[in-house]
Amino acid sequence: MAQNRFINSVHIDFFGNQVDGDGYGGYNHIGLHGGIGTLYKFNNAKGALGFEINYAQKGARLWARPNQGIYQDFKFKLNYIEVPIYYVFESWGLPFEAGPTFSYLLDAKREFNGISSAPTSPYREFELGCVFSMTYPISQRLFFKFRITNSISPILDVENGPFANWSAGSWHRGAGLNITYFFQPPNFKFKKPSQNEE
Repeated sequence: MAQNRFINSVHIDFFGNQVDGDGYGGYNHIGLHGGIGTLYKFNNAKGALGFEINYAQKGARLWARPNQGIYQDFKFKLNYIEVPIYYVFESWGLPFEAGPTFSYLLDAKREFNGISSAPTSPYREFELGCVFSMTYPISQRLFFKFRITNSISPILDVENGPFANWSAGSWHRGAGLNITYFFQPPNFKFKKPSQNEE
């Protein structure tokens, strides 16, 4: 019974990303997120707890469009190891996920018109964020998710007063599609066990 409450999975995400505060709107930077996860189903309560370890590509992108008067080509790429921890709950007959994410910066690259450019402030090594997902089953083991991620802590380390990091802007925003394969059917119908099962 304990083994049935731990359900392992693999997944891949296709995300549109942007950075709030960089002056460029739109989820134009396409990044991949991929990794492994574990789902723990509670015994005497509704819901479950999910845990993942992911490689996550984030950043921002602006393409030059001379016919529209845009001559600047901007690339901002940041790669992270990301650990989401989320609560899984059922609503409207579908599983939803919500919880915090913890990220560690692996590398970053910023370019204007093909020339490397340093940020206005150093990058923060660690990032705190949040994740929200709506899950839809394709089969008993294969699930499709619409997932949103947002930074809570800024990505730049600004030294200008005690709250400078929070007032400087530069937060990650991401939205995309996730495909998850569970090695055992997760059976997201969260019900309390009967007295015989207990």
